[in-house]
Order: sequence, then structure tokens, then C-alpha cells
Amino acid sequence: MNIETERLEPRHLPILRNWTGRTAGALTPNDFPQNTAEVAQWFELLAADSGRMDCLVSVYDTPVGIAGLRLNKKAADRAELYLLLCEVGYNLLRTATYATLCMLDRAFQECELRCVAADVNTEQREYLAALERMGFCIIRENRRTITVVVQKEMYLNNRFLF
Repeated sequence: MNIETERLEPRHLPILRNWTGRTAGALTPNDFPQNTAEVAQWFELLAADSGRMDCLVSVYDTPVGIAGLRLNKKAADRAELYLLLCEVGYNLLRTATYATLCMLDRAFQECELRCVAADVNTEQREYLAALERMGFCIIRENRRTITVVVQKEMYLNNRFLF
């Protein structure tokens, strides 16, 4: 599957505006705006935040969602992953898995992080299983989310499975 991630840029604003209010593909909690009027302001805030890496996810050159990493303010070698897919349909799990792999590659190779965490929505059990195959471990569960974490070494040991 040809999935690519690229840093969000101002030219992506029209695409982002079309996705407001969509929550079906929210695999993790995110701060994406729920109405079109807030998209430009949201984009300006994330562009000004050096502790974020927000990317457009595309499948065969068609934008399908956003993914990002938020650096942990307490530990510079850690980040939190988020993923929102808006245009996928039946390929949601496969797209989510490969988009996550792209973001983990960025985290561990480009940013040289040691650890990435994610809060997965509890209804996304298949996505959680894919994360566990990547080397993520469950560290906490509550009613709405399951917190998982992966160390760089565990990810690199399991990367070949995909």
C-alpha cells in the first residue's frame, strides 16, 4: 500500500477544512477543530509550536487524514502519537497501520526519539492489536482510552513484521 506522510503546509488548509466535524476515523484523541472557522487558527498554533510534527497522510497521492507527534515537555526524547483518518472507508485499519509506521520511522530516525506513546480509543481494538504487533505495550486503561507505549528498540525489532 502506497502511504506517504508529509509535513502540513498552508496549501493543505482547504483539505483540512473539508474534514472538520468528522470523528469516525479518530483512532486516537486529537485536537483537530470541529468547525471550518477554527481550522486556520488551529494550523497557526501548531505551526508555531516547535514541539509538534503534524503531517498529512496520503494513500496513492490522495489525502486521507492527519497524523502527528507531540514532543513530551518533560522528556525531550519522548512523544505522543495521534492519528485521524477521514477518507478511508474499508481500508481504515490497513491505512492506520502504515501511517503509524511512517510516523514511528520519523520519530525514531529523523527526531531520534527513544519512546512514543499513544492513547487509543477503546473501540479501536483492531488498531490496538496492530500497535501491539509493532512492539507497543499497554500501560494504562480507562473507560475511553488505552495508553500504549513503544521503545525504539522494541519497534526496530518488530518493524520487519510489516
